[in-house]
Amino acid sequence: MQNLPSRAAAPRLDLADLQPEDYVDLLHPAGQHGRPALLWFQEDAPRNLCASSASLNLAMPGLIDGRAYLSMNRFRARRCSSQITALNALYADLDWHKTALWRDHPTEDVEDAIFRRLDAANVPLPSVLLSSGRGTAAIWLVHEMPTAALSRWQAAIGALNEFLRPFGADRASQDPARVFRVPGTINEKSGRRVRVAGGSGLRHDFDSLADIIFRAVGRPTRDELQAARLSTARRSRLAPTGGNMPRGLSPRERFRQIREDLDRVRIAWGGEVPEGKRNTWLHLYATALTHDPDIKEIAHEIADAAQRGTPDLPDKEVAVIIRAGERQANSSIGTGVMSDGRYHYSGDRIAEMLDISGEDARALGLRQVIPTNARRERRADAERERRARKGAKSRAEWLAANSASRTRPWEQLGMGRSTYYKHLKSGTLPELPVG
Repeated sequence: MQNLPSRAAAPRLDLADLQPEDYVDLLHPAGQHGRPALLWFQEDAPRNLCASSASLNLAMPGLIDGRAYLSMNRFRARRCSSQITALNALYADLDWHKTALWRDHPTEDVEDAIFRRLDAANVPLPSVLLSSGRGTAAIWLVHEMPTAALSRWQAAIGALNEFLRPFGADRASQDPARVFRVPGTINEKSGRRVRVAGGSGLRHDFDSLADIIFRAVGRPTRDELQAARLSTARRSRLAPTGGNMPRGLSPRERFRQIREDLDRVRIAWGGEVPEGKRNTWLHLYATALTHDPDIKEIAHEIADAAQRGTPDLPDKEVAVIIRAGERQANSSIGTGVMSDGRYHYSGDRIAEMLDISGEDARALGLRQVIPTNARRERRADAERERRARKGAKSRAEWLAANSASRTRPWEQLGMGRSTYYKHLKSGTLPELPVG
């Protein structure tokens, strides 16, 4: 299949007043590859139609008071994964009403919290935020991609749902044949009318959006992963017969130091992690534990860390982190960084996630959780100390001892500069006149 051409970004719309027909046109504009699919119910019997947006819009007026769903991607003749023609969006179905943390909050408060989480990680706002009456669907439109990009799409949508897991992201929503309710229709479970709660209305470049999402969950971007693979392959080609020699710290040792740093930070906070950082701190601590193959009871270790540092974190959120830690710890350890299913956060990224400044890192004696600029300063200080131990002089000291260029003694001796240095080298330099 040929690569699909990029399309211009959709214009901004007044999404609060988005009508069903406008919603269909926004998601599936004319001139695209494939056909969107519509699912509706007639006397509880499902009906399906895969057709152009214009054809689907003809059916909209008769569906508003019932149940109707629109596909996020496009198909050849019917809605199923094997019939995918064009990938059109990334999305997350947020069943926050099922979570202990958010189920008692008003919808508007939850949606504000979703926006704040996205903003804190520099993830752009959804193109459409759909309020279904019992939960929320967040949709990021992308320039259409061919089915050859399905594995990349699956990786990105998996990372997006992981990032939004605190809001009850439904893993089943990662199906490329997924449908969401059409705004203006009725959610029969709640009796409420589905509405568009907000969104930018914009369409994104997939690679750029995916990289932002990967960074938000501590995964490498596509370029970083490719660079790591090339580096591993290059080291393998250059390795002597006896095998690769280890360079630097192993992931096991580096993440052991990260655990120690996280405990130092917790102690500096008074022994318990403050609200707003509890979930992040425990996730990072659990991630560090997954890199130690000697830890057999990782669930027990994570639970202990939660008891020490995040005793007020809801049990359900702790359980989610424990399950994720167990899953990663049970993965086989790969031969290179970022190839084993575990998170490989950098110290700079961890410092950013926990708001650790360079001054904090120095005051606490942290060894790994250090901002990049502070790490550079630390290395520069260490290099200066090393040079000083070997007798090297600072620039100021060298200039003080080599001031001839400033005092120009050859002029006082009535000779040229080159003649002065010849006499200086041979030891025949006359004494400077006094006074």
